[in-house]
Amino acid sequence: RAHLALNTVKGRYTSRYAFYDEKMRAALVEEQMILREMETALEENQFCIHLQPVYNVQENCIVGSEALVRWNHPEFGMVSPASFISLFEENGLIQLVDDYVWRKAAAQVKKWQDEFGVTIPVSVNVSRIDIQDETIVENIISIVEEAGIERKDLHLEITESAYASDTQQLIDKVTEFREKGFVIEMDDFGAGYSSLNMLTSLPIDILKVDMRFIRGVSEDEKNLRMMELIMDIAEFLKVPVVAEGVEDEDQYQILKKLGCEMIQGYYFSKPVQAAE
Repeated sequence: RAHLALNTVKGRYTSRYAFYDEKMRAALVEEQMILREMETALEENQFCIHLQPVYNVQENCIVGSEALVRWNHPEFGMVSPASFISLFEENGLIQLVDDYVWRKAAAQVKKWQDEFGVTIPVSVNVSRIDIQDETIVENIISIVEEAGIERKDLHLEITESAYASDTQQLIDKVTEFREKGFVIEMDDFGAGYSSLNMLTSLPIDILKVDMRFIRGVSEDEKNLRMMELIMDIAEFLKVPVVAEGVEDEDQYQILKKLGCEMIQGYYFSKPVQAAE
């Protein structure tokens, strides 16, 4: 119990001690349950994807969507991704979940094509752990081919922090993906610490701006100026921008005025099931 309490302040220089309470034990029990039941959840299709539309604000139409994983547990109901994503990353299990999401997303693109005759690309997350897998390129190519869609219809999202952590290996792998015909999106731009110099050499097709910039864009002059600078950088790099986390009319109008091409957030739609 003392060890559980210790872990809550480990690495924190502002807290010298912590007290054990039952919430810590409950959290540990929940983690053990999640890890124990994860493989069964995959086998029984308890995981599902919700999709958040990406809108082109200049042309007023849906141009894509982002796949977000959800866990519909038979006993506990909908389990929040916050409860299991970081845990799976720590234990290396995230690869199994990512592979599941890629397959579901590719199948959904094909389903829309067959039902409506339209192609709506779906963006999926590729983690740092995925990138370290030597077979990842062949694996995603086989998923796309099995689904019967084109490679450019499954967009691969890689976070800015991933680019900063192991630059050369990731650049090599992402360059290979682009050469094979995939579209690469840098996710959460502005949340990490990548230098502008590094940004000019990164292989990316779309820049997704971190929602923290967007939230303050209508109230904070600094955030507004920062967004203007990001738009200038994107124009220099000749890559379109997706603004994430847009929640209200003011943010939408400001971004549209700045020339932002695409917007994603609750202002248009929360993540929903494909049928919705």
